[in-house]
Amino acid sequence: MKNGQYLYTTGQFARLNGINKRTLHYYDEIGLFSPERKDDNGYRYYTCFQTVQLELIVTLRKIGLSIEEILRYQESPSGSSFAELIAEKKSLIDRSIRELMGAKAFLEQKSDKLSLSMTAQHGKIDTLSLPERKILLSAPITGSYGDDDFAVAGDFSLRLKSVFGLYDNFGSRIPAENILRGDIHNYDCFFAYGRNDIKDCDDIRPAGDYLRAFCIGGWDRLAGVYRAICAFAEDNCLELAGHAYEEGLNEMTLRDRDDYITMILIRYRKRV
Repeated sequence: MKNGQYLYTTGQFARLNGINKRTLHYYDEIGLFSPERKDDNGYRYYTCFQTVQLELIVTLRKIGLSIEEILRYQESPSGSSFAELIAEKKSLIDRSIRELMGAKAFLEQKSDKLSLSMTAQHGKIDTLSLPERKILLSAPITGSYGDDDFAVAGDFSLRLKSVFGLYDNFGSRIPAENILRGDIHNYDCFFAYGRNDIKDCDDIRPAGDYLRAFCIGGWDRLAGVYRAICAFAEDNCLELAGHAYEEGLNEMTLRDRDDYITMILIRYRKRV
């Protein structure tokens, strides 16, 4: 200890602050952060009080400030300039957090779908209660999946990108009345689920009791699954209502079209 201050060598100070010794040498060479003292032999010595200054520099680097920006600030430091600097970076951090949270939600959704697809059985029908969910809807489609429908799909995909900040797959919606009369190719639109933290919403998938069924294979197998759903409803005195929501579960891992898994959700009511 000299003059009431504990002095640390470069190696000691680096270990104390969890930083590479070479980084301290570099910071000193460029004038960003220098030791409290240097002796006649060129040895560097730091004090514990310099830890706060170093921590600030490390934090500023973590939030994206370049060394040049920090050096410019150090040339003419002031409370107002520092406040402006921090306000700008806080805004960038908030945006990054939103983007990361969106990416996290995206990955969690994909993980949940993949887990569900691994237990799916073709034609299996079960019942479940679901909460309401916000949904976004495309322009009307014909269900023929010709050029017009693909144009709608392209526009809808761009809209989802603008809303969620990333591209995602989406499903198709078909009125229950079309299913009941066997017109299973007459879809009304594409749909995507909204998020609670985003205001965009065109409609609500109602809370209630739903039938869930899986179709494994090409879309030509959907007709058989819908016939099975209608038969299940008839046998159990159920009335199909609203819309059926079709969504793929395994696009991210699909190797062969025959492995494609579609989940169908359709609301029902007990007949009185």
